[in-house]
Amino acid sequence: MNGDIIMSLEALGLKKKEARVYLALLELGQVGSSKIIQRTGLHGQFVYQALEGLEEKGLAQHAIQAGRKKFNANSPERIRSLIDDKKRAAEDAIAKLGQLTGRPALQQFEVFQGAKAYVTHEFNQLERAEVNSELLLIGGGEGPEGKRTQGDQFLTAMGSRMDEYERLREEKNIRIRYIGGENQRMNLFWYKNNRKLFECRMLPGFMSGLVNTDLWPDTINFNMFGSMIIAFSIKNEELAKSYGDFFETLWKIARV
Repeated sequence: MNGDIIMSLEALGLKKKEARVYLALLELGQVGSSKIIQRTGLHGQFVYQALEGLEEKGLAQHAIQAGRKKFNANSPERIRSLIDDKKRAAEDAIAKLGQLTGRPALQQFEVFQGAKAYVTHEFNQLERAEVNSELLLIGGGEGPEGKRTQGDQFLTAMGSRMDEYERLREEKNIRIRYIGGENQRMNLFWYKNNRKLFECRMLPGFMSGLVNTDLWPDTINFNMFGSMIIAFSIKNEELAKSYGDFFETLWKIARV
């Protein structure tokens, strides 16, 4: 099992010895270098190099106790930032290559299946969104009874991470405008009264179901809340702008 984990960590940018030392730290807790050497079987010089690399990546830290260094692992959640760093580097490289060739970068299309993948994607979008930007939503995510406690699939999928999502959104001052159907009125006005930077309107004759659309300045997402959540994401700035114009037309027609 550790072999598989080490391979996964290497794929995320860790060196093999860094991965071995990180696993040892997770198992041992706060320890001195001698115990890490004993657990990994690595030469002391390799352990020190690995610890330095892990600290640079934010995966480990040390404290001085009685004049000696004690090391411990940071939360595995920090690994998410390694993925984000690689993604940003890839996007930057794609953009620069597009400039070199004189052609725009290709449209990106991704599919996310399951609640965990959906929630991770939602956070990734929020994290890369610019401060003071806006998220536009059209309908969906509502269960058959239209009750907030049962029908709001976004709230259900987010679960315990909903407060974390809202804190990050508020920190970045990201506004939400939501166009819903009459069967969402109770949910949306609960949101309006309980979520900051949230506006909503109802579209006459529109009844939402288990599919919604959310729109960022450069990305359109189609989310289907069936027995398994499936989200289709299209990253294309021109297409997103065109869909944004369509949203604004609906917004003018919709009622408060």
